[in-house]
Amino acid sequence: MQGRGVCVGISGTGDDLNRLEDSDFWVVLGGDGTMLRTAAFAAVMDIPMLGINLGTLGFLTDVDKEHGIAALDKLLLKDYVCEERMMLNVSFSEGEFLALNEACVGVTGRLKTFDLYVNGQFIDEIRADGILVATPTGSTAYNLSAGGPILAPSGGGAMMVITPVCPHSLSARPWVIGGEDSVGITARRGSPVFADGQKIGRVSLGEGVLVAASKYVAKILKTAPTNFYATLRKKKIL
Repeated sequence: MQGRGVCVGISGTGDDLNRLEDSDFWVVLGGDGTMLRTAAFAAVMDIPMLGINLGTLGFLTDVDKEHGIAALDKLLLKDYVCEERMMLNVSFSEGEFLALNEACVGVTGRLKTFDLYVNGQFIDEIRADGILVATPTGSTAYNLSAGGPILAPSGGGAMMVITPVCPHSLSARPWVIGGEDSVGITARRGSPVFADGQKIGRVSLGEGVLVAASKYVAKILKTAPTNFYATLRKKKIL
């Protein structure tokens, strides 16, 4: 590992992370929230992340803390695989933002009406608390709690799922679309916008949010054998 640094315990502000752009990889100490907060910075800088779980669920991390040193030894011996995970670009009047799990418009406990578009084509008018768009990585997070389907990250190509949150209709169901598609969401009243659970702004009446696959990908390092379905069982998701 000549000429480049290794960073351990990445969290904090963007300024903190920008000083670490010459690292070979980042070791993220924490849980899924820490991984999500770090992912956007790491993806833009094209830096892989190794997650060591200090939290509870740890779905995105590689190993629990008691196996952290062994994981680092494997990493330095180049005994690992690097998984590339699709990310979303969330664009509206306040800027462009990255999300690894999902983008969401609405969700304030107050029923709203949304116009939904895919590739610029009108799909439906939906009354719900909110509309979320999730990646395969995010399909096991908020999307799952909202009744959306699980998408395997290795499912043969990039996909997205559109899931109404608490819809006021028994016929409102999630849609699975291709990763090359784009999703437009227009709110008929002011609504907050979230990326990976963090509020990133607000849209006004009639303003749209565009969600599409980002040119950036999150690179997640795995030193332990991975089986997506075994992980679902272990984490009590299945």
